[in-house]
Amino acid sequence: MVAAAAAFLALAPLASPAVARDAVLEGKSNWLFAGWESLTLAKPDAERASIKLISDVGHLLAQKNIKLIVAVVPLKPRYYESLLPDAAAMSEAVRGRYDRALTELRAAGVNAPDIRDAFKTVVAEKKEVFYRTDFHWTTFAAEATADLVAGVITAEGPLPGNPGSGTQLGEWMNDRHLGDLAANFLPPERKRAIGPEAYVIRTSVKPAAGLLDGDPSPVAVVGNSFVQPYFGFPQRLSNKIDRPVALKWNPGDVGPWATLLQYLQSAEFTPASVRYLVWQFNEAQIQNGPDAVGEWASQSIASPVEWRAKVTEALKNR
Repeated sequence: MVAAAAAFLALAPLASPAVARDAVLEGKSNWLFAGWESLTLAKPDAERASIKLISDVGHLLAQKNIKLIVAVVPLKPRYYESLLPDAAAMSEAVRGRYDRALTELRAAGVNAPDIRDAFKTVVAEKKEVFYRTDFHWTTFAAEATADLVAGVITAEGPLPGNPGSGTQLGEWMNDRHLGDLAANFLPPERKRAIGPEAYVIRTSVKPAAGLLDGDPSPVAVVGNSFVQPYFGFPQRLSNKIDRPVALKWNPGDVGPWATLLQYLQSAEFTPASVRYLVWQFNEAQIQNGPDAVGEWASQSIASPVEWRAKVTEALKNR
């Protein structure tokens, strides 16, 4: 069962060292945006290659009776375009990328819910979907996305396991600190000018007696720091499906490909109990395959052929 993090891992940026020097776009009203996510450059051919690999993973998991769900988090500037610097704007290629990715994922047989539908509920409540000085989504957006994914899972029938074994949600609280874009990349004088912001998160709840971490988890979540417990996605998903959720996440520079492989190779991966694997990407990551030098840490780099072979081997005889 997942537990809430004691502290936000702000020092786990999604930017690789190669792009850290250009990591922040300072927008209007002290809003910050990730400089490593290009607003103009899209790579449709690379996106299609990644989607082919993702589809291959789905087929391999299906052989183990595991269903793949891919959750693609939209780009922050989609929701705050008016707060970008005056000289910054999304190109038409980037503007159409999310629709293109969903269409191609679904055409390849991948279950990919539209996370924008979850964000619409947050916006309708006049809440933020991203933090002002942070790369990450708010807990409101994370929980709305978890609700959407839970609906996809529960619509297909009851899950194995014990009712009542899901995570109990804590009360809301405020945690005030600098966002990661400010804390990690701005000089001291800009940090002081930008200032901290309030993170509305949930307190952690101690599991009730009898709810053990060793209980089988029919759903596994694999992703980056967006799905770390601090923002509440795995807890909310567990609460909504009323079952434990397994979690594997890494800082973003490890990349989705290496993170999935690590999980599949680990003792924590138990194909006998896992029925769904939720694989989280950020929108701009789809165009960067496992061989994207400069986008992922050097130890994460592998050719697509090598990476797929390792996934196949990890699933073999499990």
